[in-house]
Amino acid sequence: MTTVLTAPVPALVAAAPDALTGPLSDALIAVSLALAALMATAVVLTRDPVRQAIVLSGYGMVLGLLFLVLQAPDVAMSQIGVGTVLVPLLVVLALHATRGYRDNGNGGNGGNGGRGTEAGEGHGRGGGRARR
Repeated sequence: MTTVLTAPVPALVAAAPDALTGPLSDALIAVSLALAALMATAVVLTRDPVRQAIVLSGYGMVLGLLFLVLQAPDVAMSQIGVGTVLVPLLVVLALHATRGYRDNGNGGNGGNGGRGTEAGEGHGRGGGRARR
């Protein structure tokens, strides 16, 4: 019987370097973080709710880009789907559904089910007679 001894063979192929290593990748991550912070500030400082929903959509896109840069493509795809499309769409739909309540202050039909109003009743807040 012949016994063959084999010695461990050194790796001929070095491990491929990570795509995001080095000073350029650090700069890309820093720029992505700064852009995310800038967009978050823009969302907070936007006063009009409809415009805020649009800025929120941009913020979701920037966060998706940040997750992509940080090599989390599954999280990036989820963020783009939910944070860029779904949440702003729900906000705009909710604003549209409550438009009548926001315009009149007490409901889309004057606050009394569409019936006629007595002297000064049902017109905004504080209108009408004082209650005892």
